[in-house]
Amino acid sequence: MHPTKRQILDHLKRYGDATIDDLARALGLARITVRQHLMALERDRLVTSREVRRSSGRPHHLYALTPAGHDCYPKRYDRLALLLLEEVGHMEEAEASNVSASERRRRLLARALEKAAAQYLPLVEGRPLSQRVQVLARLMTEEGALAEWRRTEKGFEILDYNCLYYRVAQSYEEVCQWHMALLGRLLGRPVRCEQFMARGAECCRFVVETSDIEEEAPTGGPAYGREEA
Repeated sequence: MHPTKRQILDHLKRYGDATIDDLARALGLARITVRQHLMALERDRLVTSREVRRSSGRPHHLYALTPAGHDCYPKRYDRLALLLLEEVGHMEEAEASNVSASERRRRLLARALEKAAAQYLPLVEGRPLSQRVQVLARLMTEEGALAEWRRTEKGFEILDYNCLYYRVAQSYEEVCQWHMALLGRLLGRPVRCEQFMARGAECCRFVVETSDIEEEAPTGGPAYGREEA
């Protein structure tokens, strides 16, 4: 896919509906360039548009991702399925037969959490919290998420605009709890999720509160994405 088309899709994925002018300003492109790429994305059924009338002046068009546009972002159902299948093989028959279905899922996810944590802990152990947050946001993005981190007055947030387990999480909220617990294990701090894409939010917002941030919080707005050495 052309890099500019990917930039447009990423912007719509992160920030929702946008006009041609919005996209041109955000991406630093000419309106005609944005329009041409949007026309191509509409032909590919990755983007749709609707006309919005203003109180005065000409109507304008808002562009948004279609379901196919959202689906062109990677998911990691394979990773979760592999973790769970491996743990099913280790579960004793008596253990599996004497508990409810929800309890079996909880136990399987708890075991899968331990396995996933063991894989990623070496990448963050020994680092201060601020660096752990940055490393995790980078790792999530490398796996296909659209993750950003930022510092807040009370701690940190990780925002993910592409839930890797979206379809599964819509049916089984335990998957959201599993992901939140995994982040908490890797950060060494409690993590709570203020909003979930699987429940209709524009992103998953993970909050890490701490009273002992290593550096002062910036006063000019949230800090995104640059990893500390």
